[in-house]
Amino acid sequence: MRADHTLDAALVTVVLAFFVASRFGLTEVGGGAVEWAPVEWKGVHDCAKGLILPILALRFGLALSGRSDDRVLRNRVLVAMALCWVGDVALTFSGDSAFMVGLLSFLVGHVMFLSAFRHLLGVGASRSSKRTQSVVMGLLLGVLTPTVFHLWGLAGDLGLPVTVYAVVIAAMAFYSWVLGAGPGVQALRIGALFFMASDLILAFGRFGEGPIPNGHFWVMSTYIAAQWALTIGFTQVALSRAANRP
Repeated sequence: MRADHTLDAALVTVVLAFFVASRFGLTEVGGGAVEWAPVEWKGVHDCAKGLILPILALRFGLALSGRSDDRVLRNRVLVAMALCWVGDVALTFSGDSAFMVGLLSFLVGHVMFLSAFRHLLGVGASRSSKRTQSVVMGLLLGVLTPTVFHLWGLAGDLGLPVTVYAVVIAAMAFYSWVLGAGPGVQALRIGALFFMASDLILAFGRFGEGPIPNGHFWVMSTYIAAQWALTIGFTQVALSRAANRP
């Protein structure tokens, strides 16, 4: 069996364990907090959550090994994944300090994903049309401006960092559309949009007046889909560029 198939099977197993633990052990309460009963399910949940990014990073690294010499792209994506992993681990703990560590880790992770997109454009990847870029920019501004304004009021003292975070992830989503069509680009766009959706659900779940119904499921399902799509997208882009290099 190919290594990527083996790792995909491992990822599916880990994700299933993660959601089974959530289903049977987790109860969501206000402010983004959760309760676990029995507490053993939290151990299964946290271990599974901590394995998602290492599996995806290993899949990405092995797929490029010996087949792509774009070390800048590889390293930026792997650093972004590592930072997201730190965020995943931080958010298994409760309290504002853990939330801030998670927020900062994901913020810098998004910056690294954004720098990976910019690197691809800088080394000659095709660009989408100005019309496409204008439409995407208009949609992002139309959706995020009132959303961020509303979140600022809900988040209180965390309004500014939450706003900065929203701007960075919107920039990441925008640059995924600056890339022109090609192998892996559609997956990158899907990944960036799912990431934005996951973070918005998480923000409203934490700062809203009550828990979002099945909020944990929606946050994590969109998040896992985002990370998987970004992994597949960057893999396909890197391999396609390597195959087409003279």
